[in-house]
Amino acid sequence: MSRNTAYEALIDHLARVKYAYVCPSPETQARVVRKRTLDASTAEAKKALKSIVPEDILEHLCHTGIITLSGDKYRSTVRVSNFYLPKVPGRHPESPSLYYVHSSFPAASDAVFFGPDTYLFVSWLQKAVRHLTDAPSSIIDVCCGSGAGAIHMARTYRQAKVLGLDLNPRALSLGGINAQLAGVNVDFHESNLYAAVPQTLKSSGIDVIVSNPPYIASTTEGEDLPIYADGGAKFGLDISFRIVEEALKILSSNGIIMLYTGVAIPTVDPTHDALLEKLKNVEGTDLIEYTVLHPDMWSEEIGQGAYADVCRIQVVGAVLKRRD
Repeated sequence: MSRNTAYEALIDHLARVKYAYVCPSPETQARVVRKRTLDASTAEAKKALKSIVPEDILEHLCHTGIITLSGDKYRSTVRVSNFYLPKVPGRHPESPSLYYVHSSFPAASDAVFFGPDTYLFVSWLQKAVRHLTDAPSSIIDVCCGSGAGAIHMARTYRQAKVLGLDLNPRALSLGGINAQLAGVNVDFHESNLYAAVPQTLKSSGIDVIVSNPPYIASTTEGEDLPIYADGGAKFGLDISFRIVEEALKILSSNGIIMLYTGVAIPTVDPTHDALLEKLKNVEGTDLIEYTVLHPDMWSEEIGQGAYADVCRIQVVGAVLKRRD
């Protein structure tokens, strides 16, 4: 059994038993893991895995390296989460059994992130239709991680050519698996922002560019952050700024940019939003939506390192359109 086939068998089983898991923040996961480790009934990962996964599927997952065995203890290299947050029955068209494969806890430097940001990002992308005059023929998810935005847009706009771009090869690998599990076609490419976009697409122009890029500030101590988190300088906004500026070179005449990112709000001036100030002055574009989606994300970062003089990190959704 191949790795892809092993994943398919696992997801089919989880859907049949109505498995549900909403992925929390790394901080919450750490608390839960500590508690479970101290509880004799949940301390052994082997028991937990065997209670969820049938023996034959477990064997295939081990054979392909998705689950590893050390002595008599199993450890999974991935987690499986519900892709959409559960809704009241009959209120939402998405299937609650659509799953997403991502990295297990704790995060390594090349971890493929999934968590609160992902759920907020995907939910916010549902607003895209309000800003589109026509159905898009081309969509790019830049800094795509393992494909949450790309997959959602591909499911929503079946006729569109969808690309997922990222620097992390592990993310692109899981992105392909997640797209296959979701039943959509997404082309994933290792790329520094838009470098790998085919010239034919650049020439015709991209109709929709979406992004949930890394936005945590580089540490003042020089400590390396995971690829999915490190947003660089300017309180982690460096990559977000570059995404918008370089998008204008390949955006179609009616194209839109949908950026989801975090903004550090300074303690000395809690009304100052560096991203909003920047986006209002991007030449050749109109900022047509700017929404605070979460007023206080990643509170554990506040008061230390690069965030010593920051009072909160707010998550925002910004939509820009090329000016006529």
